[in-house]
Formats: sequence, C-alpha cells, structure tokens
Amino acid sequence: MRKVRYYEHEKYEPVVGTFATASVFTFVGIISLIFLRLNIDFLSLRHWGYWMLIPAFFIFIGGFRQLYTNNQYKKALLATLMDRNMEGTHELEKIAQEVGLEPKVVLQILMSLREKGLIKYRFNSESGEIILGESTRYRPVEERVSTRKAKSASITPMEKNYCIYCGQPLNQGARFCEYCGSEV
Repeated sequence: MRKVRYYEHEKYEPVVGTFATASVFTFVGIISLIFLRLNIDFLSLRHWGYWMLIPAFFIFIGGFRQLYTNNQYKKALLATLMDRNMEGTHELEKIAQEVGLEPKVVLQILMSLREKGLIKYRFNSESGEIILGESTRYRPVEERVSTRKAKSASITPMEKNYCIYCGQPLNQGARFCEYCGSEV
C-alpha cells in the first residue's frame, strides 16, 4: 500500500477560463432578459436563456473558491521560503513536503511568484536544486523546436543546446534547465 505524502488535494489552477465561462453564461442570461422585455424572439432565447444565470452563479462561486485556494497555496509557499530566509540551495521535493503540495504544484506556484517579481530563484543545472535569492533571465533561443516535435524526432536538448520545454539556452553539461527546472 502506497503512502500519500501530500495533504492538499485541491488543484492550483488558473481561473481566467472559469471567469470567462461564467461571463459568457451571464451575458446570454442578460441578453435573454432583454429579449424577453423587448419581445424579441431570436433562437427562442427569451424563453430559456435566463436560466443560464443559475449555472453562471455557481461557476463564479467556483472561480472565487479556486482563487482563494491559489492564494492560500501561495501564502503557504511564501511562508516556507521566508523560513529559509529566501536564500540558499534547497531540494524541490523537501519544500513540497513541507508545504504539503506535490512538487509540480510547487513549481507552478514558484513560476507564478517569480513572474510577479515576489521571489528570485534559479535551478542548479547539475543537481536540479532550487537556489533561492539568485535569478536567471529568460532568454529563449530563436530556432526552438517545440516539445512535441523534439520528442517525436528524438532530438536531445544537448543536440540543440537549449531546453526543449521552455527554450532557455543550456550550460555545457547541464542536466537540468536553470529557468524551468526540467530534467534535460
């Protein structure tokens, strides 16, 4: 029997799509109410469209709940990194265990925090460990082959000397990408 090391089972997800979907449902509901008021019969929308406001309400609630969950995860990770004084070399797996999230979720949150300028970090290109307090600038190569094409053509990152996942140039002999942490 396998032990589960992670405590949180909620996902860290972007909420833009959720709010966009809820907005479309709301728009259709409002248009149908206008059609009902003006007695316009387009696709019989005035007879059924206002019912779209009910799922829109629940989709909005789900979106706000996900936003709250994402913020809680960010706060937990930031607190863990603050405990480490935002510096030093650390294993992703250990940070993930401390926060109670899966490593891939911690990576998503780290990238989000870095994009917002809240933290600085890079990955050690030989060990894959996170080096807090140091930054690396994203500078994709011009002639990048997409991940799918690289995998299907069996192109190794060392042949092209860049990460096939994010396009960051690799240092000679690197086992991990400094920018995204992917094993190459």
